[in-house]
Amino acid sequence: MEFNNDINYYELDRSKPPKSKLSKDVSFPGYFETVTSNGIEVIVIEDNSLPVVSVRFVYKSGSYSDNNLPGLSSFTTDMLSKGTDEMSATEIAEKIDFYGASLSYGTDSDANFISAYTLEKYFDEVFKIISSVLTTPSFKDEEIERLRIQKVNSIKSLKDESDYLALRAFKTKVFGASPYALPIEGFESTVNKINRENLVSFYKDNFIPSKLLVAFVGKISPDKAIKYIEESFGHLNNPDSEIEGNFINPVISDKPVVLLSDKNNAVQSTLKIGHLSVSRSEVDFFPAYIMNNILGGSFTSRINYNLREINGFTYGARSYFEFNKFAGDFSVETEVKTGITANAITEILKELKKIRDEKVTDEELTAMKNYITGNFPLQLETPNSIASKVINLKLYNLDKDFYSKYISNINKVTKDEVLESAKKYLHPDRLCFSVCGDVKILENDLKHFGEIEVVTI
Repeated sequence: MEFNNDINYYELDRSKPPKSKLSKDVSFPGYFETVTSNGIEVIVIEDNSLPVVSVRFVYKSGSYSDNNLPGLSSFTTDMLSKGTDEMSATEIAEKIDFYGASLSYGTDSDANFISAYTLEKYFDEVFKIISSVLTTPSFKDEEIERLRIQKVNSIKSLKDESDYLALRAFKTKVFGASPYALPIEGFESTVNKINRENLVSFYKDNFIPSKLLVAFVGKISPDKAIKYIEESFGHLNNPDSEIEGNFINPVISDKPVVLLSDKNNAVQSTLKIGHLSVSRSEVDFFPAYIMNNILGGSFTSRINYNLREINGFTYGARSYFEFNKFAGDFSVETEVKTGITANAITEILKELKKIRDEKVTDEELTAMKNYITGNFPLQLETPNSIASKVINLKLYNLDKDFYSKYISNINKVTKDEVLESAKKYLHPDRLCFSVCGDVKILENDLKHFGEIEVVTI
């Protein structure tokens, strides 16, 4: 073992941790990108360390584009794996299983996702399958009915979950007439209305080259990736006029309201408290991110410390912003015993007002910066995690150097900026208190927080 002779180890004060220096920006890994002649964005992150390849197809039209038929985007995406012009749903599943590959689908508010993962030696065959799934879906009636039953049963089961009921009441109230108010999975009534014509129409309008982003990750070169796309998707054309979602700009409430969803004789309450916020492109991200992490976005946050450590009301409480493409929301979530629901809300309000009225301490700001900047490089350890961040850049039109300057931008944030962010993005006097629990008890306990509305989901 070698020792530094310039340091007197016997004089070190080991009761105090050493001072940490500011983290420096990390070089965001390079990647290849191009756009095909028909508008498909292609990203390639080549990594030859393992003989595997993954590919993600991201169509920039999620449930926001459902318009008057909630659940349509999700239904359409899930139907892609249920058969093509050449393969049945069973044949697709058997072939994917034969190659030891995986094929997954998903929908969120702003996009639909289809991903495949396989060994490099089988990628040719797996890509043929996913290309067929995406370009020649059959939308067979028997598969539509089978999936409809599954989705309706899933929605019915969700209605037994307190967090789902609180979430749905919250989203409906906060987003009003905006599509973000509607559930991605849809309602039982709308899912039952969806027919083959709806699915084919949505597919033709939204699963088009100009809305497609494809990210290749793993043992594959940019030239080979482009060849795959050109051969399988290069012949596709965009419609003469693209159908956009019905954009509606929601308006934040001018007064507090208490929404109660009933779980008769429930021993605890599920809380989702918040209000409308801004879109991803509108937010001053770095001050807001630090502010929320100090408030409730981390385990050591004020809200969690108050409710969990000081008062023992809950095992955990958190706050977060959900920034979508066109609008967003802020909320605090937790679960507490029915009898202390009002007490928990009072403490949450106290923390919301405090972070708006007083600057955070030097210790809080430094600790949070160290946590965020120390954790950030860990998010770039794998090619797939890098791909996720690149997709995020593209989906929300962020600056290309967003992640390259991430750490320095975090370190630049001041206490004044955190306070300004809290004043700008938090509105304790205009909250929506969505609570799922025993209404006959809660209705009296919570009436002083705002006008009571008992809702049925």
